[in-house]
Formats: sequence, C-alpha cells, structure tokens
Amino acid sequence: MNFIREELTASFKLAPARRLRRGVLKMEAMLAAVILVAAIGFASTMIHRINRFWSDAQRHQFAISELSNQIDELSRLSPDQATESLKSIEVSQACKETLKDASIVGEVEEDELGNRITLKLSWLDRKGANPVELSAWLRDAKTDGGEQ
Repeated sequence: MNFIREELTASFKLAPARRLRRGVLKMEAMLAAVILVAAIGFASTMIHRINRFWSDAQRHQFAISELSNQIDELSRLSPDQATESLKSIEVSQACKETLKDASIVGEVEEDELGNRITLKLSWLDRKGANPVELSAWLRDAKTDGGEQ
C-alpha cells in the first residue's frame, strides 16, 4: 500500500510540472517573437540610414567629378580668359539631372603662388550639404615661356 501511495504522490508531482513547462514554452515563443520584431525594426532602420548615407556620398562624389572637369578646362586658360569664362559658367546637363538645383560659381584670385581659380558647386539636399569647393592654379604665361 505504501508503494501505491508513493506512486500516486509521484504522479501528482509530475503533472503540474508538465503544465508549467507548456506555459514556459509559450512565454519563450512570445519573447522570441518580440525580440525578432525589435531586431527587424532596428535592422531596417539601419539599412535605410546606410542607404541614405551612400546616396549622399554618391552625390558628393559626382559633385567633385563635375568640379574637376570644369576646373580642368579653366586651368588651361590665362587669368583674363578664365575670369571671362567664369561669367558664363554653368553645370553640365548630367549634373543638372543628378543634383537638384545645382549651381556653380567661381573666382580668380592672385596669391603668392600665382593666379588661383576656385570653383564652388552647391545643390539642394535634404540635410543642407555644404557646397563642394575645388581650387587650381592657372598657367602663367611668364613661367610657361609664353606658350598658350
């Protein structure tokens, strides 16, 4: 009789543990789902920010390329010709299509190293990006032997 009593007591002790384990499994599944949703939300936000960063970097690189092309042409001119060309300078068609409301301005300055031309390209951006600026020195007819 003692044996039956011990067996019944043991089976009653196991029954609540099984029910408790099923509830824990549901809680673990809910917690895992909450963590998964939070991780997906965080990852999608980071992917969006990284994508915006790369887009901004591409536009900035495009602006540098545009300035490089423009300044390459202008740096071959004399200071007077460069000053005259700056009055009618405008961005390329590709730049107009890529950078919203792109505008370019430039000036020729004389410093201790010679005549320097500086171009500045600005455009509308969602975060108000600083304009890109590039400088080069113009050819000097005196030091080049008068060749143009």
